[in-house]
Amino acid sequence: MLAAALSFAAPSRPSAKPLSACYENTNILFVPEVTEGQAPAMLGPWVFGKRLNQDKPQDTRMNLYVVLPGTQNRSPLRSAYDHTLIVNRLAPDHALEWDIYWCFILDPALDPDPRSERDLIVAAHETFKPADLFDMEDIPGREILEEKLGVRTLPDLRKYRHKDGSLPRLLIVPAHLAVAATAAIPVGPTAP
Repeated sequence: MLAAALSFAAPSRPSAKPLSACYENTNILFVPEVTEGQAPAMLGPWVFGKRLNQDKPQDTRMNLYVVLPGTQNRSPLRSAYDHTLIVNRLAPDHALEWDIYWCFILDPALDPDPRSERDLIVAAHETFKPADLFDMEDIPGREILEEKLGVRTLPDLRKYRHKDGSLPRLLIVPAHLAVAATAAIPVGPTAP
């Protein structure tokens, strides 16, 4: 009886469910690997997998891009966490290690639905010149930009500005999180 009471009192860890993602314009499933006792890497209600001990990006790992805001994974309770996941490789047979990158859309005119790593890299290299009345309220992913990078005001974006005052249309930064997961094209009716 005591064991049953303790199991109810213990905080529950969020469970990892397959997540919709994209690979080269194709819908796939990103299936996180979760191990009891290890803290998960999360964004709002979404679990990306168990956190690996070495969170510094490594060339040997695959890339998981979390595009904010996005249209693929939506939160009914907090739209600030709506995002799109993009991977740079498929891993259908066994879990691989993935470095997570936050991808913040800064330009309100940028298409909020990128579908490939190439789309992200192109957008990160393109720039836009904010209008005179441009404000933090104009940045689509401002709430999570503040949460993850501490950017609260336009001057906080100074280190990302180019000499001509322009900003990248999309800002890609390491999340300093790494996870293990598979990534595969779904078969049958489970397609996202």
